[in-house]
Amino acid sequence: MSVKSTLVAVCILAVGAGLLPVAPAFAQAPAPEGAQTAQPTKIFKLLHESATAAQDLALEEAEAERWVPGLRAGTVELSLTLGFMNLSGVVLEHEQMIYKYTTESTYWGDVKVNGQTAFNPQLHIGYNVKPWLTLEAIGGLAISEYSSSVENRRIRKNEQNASPVDDPILGEFDAEARSLIALQGNLGVMVYPLNFSGDGGGRLHPYLTGQMGKIWYDMNSDFTAGSAGSNDMALGGGLRLLADRNVSLRLEATYHLNKVQFEPAEYFLEADEGTTLVPLMEYPVQLDGTYDERPITSFQEEELNYLSWSLGIQGSF
Repeated sequence: MSVKSTLVAVCILAVGAGLLPVAPAFAQAPAPEGAQTAQPTKIFKLLHESATAAQDLALEEAEAERWVPGLRAGTVELSLTLGFMNLSGVVLEHEQMIYKYTTESTYWGDVKVNGQTAFNPQLHIGYNVKPWLTLEAIGGLAISEYSSSVENRRIRKNEQNASPVDDPILGEFDAEARSLIALQGNLGVMVYPLNFSGDGGGRLHPYLTGQMGKIWYDMNSDFTAGSAGSNDMALGGGLRLLADRNVSLRLEATYHLNKVQFEPAEYFLEADEGTTLVPLMEYPVQLDGTYDERPITSFQEEELNYLSWSLGIQGSF
């Protein structure tokens, strides 16, 4: 082949190679009128960072739900306790006082009234000032019975110039045995000595408590005119167990110091639908051996010190 023929062949091949990329574009036929053009497929990138963030959030919530036992300042405490008051002391006594009256005779003697153990529910509302200090208000109700005894008994006919007779038989219902109710209202302070230098952490918290307030006693008695109020002071201690974030168990014992003085009733007995009024009388012995007769104007003040203990449930908010 001549040189001229070779050059012609090379030019034809070069032109053909340059036209090859353009050929497919011309090979595509135009889309018919009205036909929908295919949309390109969208590709979304999956972000692994979102799964990691969800796991972090779950861990944070788990940390928030984890409870660390302890007493915290700024919380309000509400508790209900059930217990007993050992009201076994003397609540009233008077010598040679009338204790029974019939149409035929009048009976008198040395009367002594003793309380008994009383069921004592209480409601406590407190505020934690510090992990070691709580202030609280206390309201309580005590329900019990009392019993009485009559010594040095005497009887006299309801006749003019009748002489007394010693030691009459004491009937089954001659000595009173009725209900005694006490109502409490105190302000108290609770001190947790083990939390002085700490943050109040832990489940078990022993404490000391002091209370001051008022207590009212009311006897269903023929000897008294209404209730008698007294200042009340108590000292004691207890143990608190944190069972849950908002629930505690509370065991407490306190010793109360107070005095009671009842007012005597004007009438010991009102019989015959109020037509017969028997005054509350006393019959002290005179120097000559005779008995005086006079209305009772006052009772002496009685010290009524007792131990109280209780178990309850306490909520923290």
